[in-house]
Amino acid sequence: MAFLWLLVAVAVAAFIVPVIVIIYLDGIGIRAIGFGVGSALLHSAYSLALARGYHHGDLSLVYPVSRGLSSALIPLGAVVILAERPSPQATFGIALVVIGVYVLNVQGRTLRDLVEPLRSLNRPDTRFAVLTGALIAGYSLWDKSALDHLSPITLSFVSATGPLFLAAPIVLRDGASSVRMEWRERRWSVLAAGCLAALAYLLVLIALTTGRISYIAPAREIGIVFGASLGVWVLKEGYGPVRIMSAVLIVAGAITLAVSP
Repeated sequence: MAFLWLLVAVAVAAFIVPVIVIIYLDGIGIRAIGFGVGSALLHSAYSLALARGYHHGDLSLVYPVSRGLSSALIPLGAVVILAERPSPQATFGIALVVIGVYVLNVQGRTLRDLVEPLRSLNRPDTRFAVLTGALIAGYSLWDKSALDHLSPITLSFVSATGPLFLAAPIVLRDGASSVRMEWRERRWSVLAAGCLAALAYLLVLIALTTGRISYIAPAREIGIVFGASLGVWVLKEGYGPVRIMSAVLIVAGAITLAVSP
């Protein structure tokens, strides 16, 4: 949690000067403030759920489930909320993502193993991964609407500011020692992750200003296959072949969505 909190602090620091200039030049309205507050709250809940998921489970499980589930939920939400209409090809892509997320929790080849994912919701890692996926879908749909009132840079800054302040009481409840230790031992990782996370979401927001969220948001989940692979090969987590195959299915679905008409 301390690492993620410091990561967010770096992202906020990276954007604070450009945002001040933008607000000074363009101003900010009441509706923009409302969308900004909503985005900050959703991103705060997402950060907390993600941290708890990584605390309880493997990277190669929590990351693909949360990201893959959001890839399926976002197009469905776009149909209901934003009145977007995915093509049959995009619908097939969503199906691939759902299958990949399901297979990710299969840990054997017997019939009992095939129904194991239905029982995996009893585990805290899977529950937090599912919650994280739902929150990703929620903030993605919200931020798509918020871009009508806020620039991508300002919205990216606001989405990071929420977790920075709202998660502070949790991170600092036992004092600042964990934050100091994390910074002392992993400062270069914190700086790299903070800058990359800030740049990544800014690019997503810029893309959302040019197209439909039901295609763009799932396409960002190409990183799922890398996350699963790193968890298996670098962190030595189990069930490697199944998890990598599942990640490939999820990415195939994301690519199908990205190229759909």
